Amino acid sequence: MYTLSATSLNLYLECPRCFYLKIKEKINRPPSPFSTVPTGIDNILKKYFDYYRSKNEIPPLLLNKLPAKLLADQSLISFLRSKKLAVYLEDLDLKLEGMLDDALILDDNSIVPLDNKTRGFPLKEINKNHIFQMNVYSYLLMNNKDLKDLNLKTKNLAYLANWYLDPYNVEINSPLEFIVEIEEIKTQPELVSQTIEEIAEVLNSPPPEASNDCLFCQYRNLGY
Repeated sequence: MYTLSATSLNLYLECPRCFYLKIKEKINRPPSPFSTVPTGIDNILKKYFDYYRSKNEIPPLLLNKLPAKLLADQSLISFLRSKKLAVYLEDLDLKLEGMLDDALILDDNSIVPLDNKTRGFPLKEINKNHIFQMNVYSYLLMNNKDLKDLNLKTKNLAYLANWYLDPYNVEINSPLEFIVEIEEIKTQPELVSQTIEEIAEVLNSPPPEASNDCLFCQYRNLGY
C-alpha cells in the first residue's frame, strides 16, 4: 500500500513523473536547504494554542480575528495532529494521511481545520499548494473512519493563520513581533478524490513523461 499526503499530492499536481519516481521508485528530488525556524515556531504556536485551549479562551494574539472558538477537546486535537488521521482506500491500495495544526468548532458544531503559516514578509496571495493542503484536510475530516464513528460534523471550510513579520514597519521595541491575518478557504475535497483516482492509475502504469516545465526533469534528461 502506498502512503500519500498533502505534500505528495501537490507534488503529483506539479510533476507526475517526479511523483512517480518518489512514491514508486523511492527516488527523491535532491533536498533543498531547509530552515528550522518555521518548524520551531509551529511547535511554539501549538503549545500557545493548547495553553489557552485548557482555559477555554481565545489566544490573545487571535482575539477578534478567529471566526470561531478553538476545538476544546485536547484528546481529539492530539488525534487530528497524528498520523491516525488517515483514510484507507483498500481498493486502490492507497492510504492518505495528514496532520492538522489545530481546529475550530463553528456555531453549528462543525469542526474545520486551522493551519498556521509563517513568513518573513506580508502575504501577497495564498499559495495554491496551501489551498490544496486544506482540501486534503477537509477530505480527511469527512472520510476518516474514527471520526465518522464519532459522528463528527465538518464542512467545506478551512482557515489559514498567516503569521508574518513586516520588514518595512519595524517596531524597534519588539522587532520580532509577528502580525497575524486569518484567511478563509472554501475547500473542495472532491478535487482530492479526483486526484487520488488519477494517482492510482499512474502508479499502475509505466512512468509518466518528463514535464516540460519541471527543472528536476530537465536535469534528469541531461544524461550525465
